[in-house]
Amino acid sequence: MNAFKAGRVIAGDSKWTGEEPEWHGWQQWEAAHFFKIRGKAINFYNYYLDSASMKPMVLEWMKKNGYKKEQIAAIKEAPPYILPSTVGKLVRCLERGMPSLHPQAAEHFASLPFHDEDNPPIPKDDICIVNKLIHDALSVLKQNKYVKGTEDVASEPKVHQPSPLERIRKNVEKDIIAPLDSLIDDWANTTKTPPTLNITAYLKDHKVPAQGCKFILDWLNRYYNEYNSALEKTDPQFVEGYSYLSKSSLNKIVKILQDLISDVKNHAKIKNNTRKPRVKKVKNADKQVSKLKYQTNSAEYNLDSINPSRIPTSQRLYTFNTKTRMLSVYYASGASGFGVQGTTVKMYDVESSFSATLRKPKDILAAILGATPKKLDKIFDGVPLKKKKVNGRINPQTIILKVIENRI
Repeated sequence: MNAFKAGRVIAGDSKWTGEEPEWHGWQQWEAAHFFKIRGKAINFYNYYLDSASMKPMVLEWMKKNGYKKEQIAAIKEAPPYILPSTVGKLVRCLERGMPSLHPQAAEHFASLPFHDEDNPPIPKDDICIVNKLIHDALSVLKQNKYVKGTEDVASEPKVHQPSPLERIRKNVEKDIIAPLDSLIDDWANTTKTPPTLNITAYLKDHKVPAQGCKFILDWLNRYYNEYNSALEKTDPQFVEGYSYLSKSSLNKIVKILQDLISDVKNHAKIKNNTRKPRVKKVKNADKQVSKLKYQTNSAEYNLDSINPSRIPTSQRLYTFNTKTRMLSVYYASGASGFGVQGTTVKMYDVESSFSATLRKPKDILAAILGATPKKLDKIFDGVPLKKKKVNGRINPQTIILKVIENRI
């Protein structure tokens, strides 16, 4: 469905969003009213327009503002998400008559609460913001991160069939990166505590696989580097670009991005550990674990059990009882690995296997999930543990954390 009619955005939900904001007579507006309408416009376009529908407006704006033909062509051929959605929203506002900076913006920002009195936020010219974001995108394209496919002019046009990885990327852009883009916009339009996002819930709800986490981490790290450079004053370009934010706000935003990156990494580790076993082991393993009762996930510890059919024939097993906080580490007694009978793990080495109650479970569990096989034993170095003998039983309060399939 076309989002435009007679040059205006069709506001199908105008009862809640209002019509597209107008800028006639802005010269008589006080700065506070101006920034209120600007924020309303950003939210309006975020509701009705996506990156693809805003891209033609950005290309036309680039033509009017002195960009070279090759620069315009590079943005035209690139995927829509290469430009943050903020670019299209600001371009739409500027083209409809919004000034790039209100004459009283500095006085307005200085009067706002929630910032350091000796370091008030400095308003940023919106044309400067647009130019900076476009040049950032051109820099990414110049590094050959996005390359247009070659075409065979002699052959019939072929319908492109996206690869599984491309489908994952597109789903991640729609389901995860789009809400993150809106979060960035919210940071630019609030003077209060910057909002955050429960990205763990988004990742679980949309069943994002480990391969999809790479695209999200690339996006988050890009913005983390920008905001952190502005906070640490290591890059003049980012210091100027985010000068409208106070030091306190920058601190909070950097911390939010660090937490988001950590949550995505943890999700990727969990997904890697819950992958299905190799086909050649499935039949026999499924029969062994058919009566096994275990805890599939724990909201308290943010844990998911791996597929239990990976236990048979593996060489090492880690389990965690969420009720008693008991970690159990099993070592297989022979080259054939473990077996499972009913609800009990069999064929483990009685002497080397052990269990222990954890005082700080989250730290140890995160280390186990993230460690390589060779580094697993070092996790317990310096950690006081009162080791006990394992009994091999797995019950409905047991999370199956991790297995090592080959001998180390």
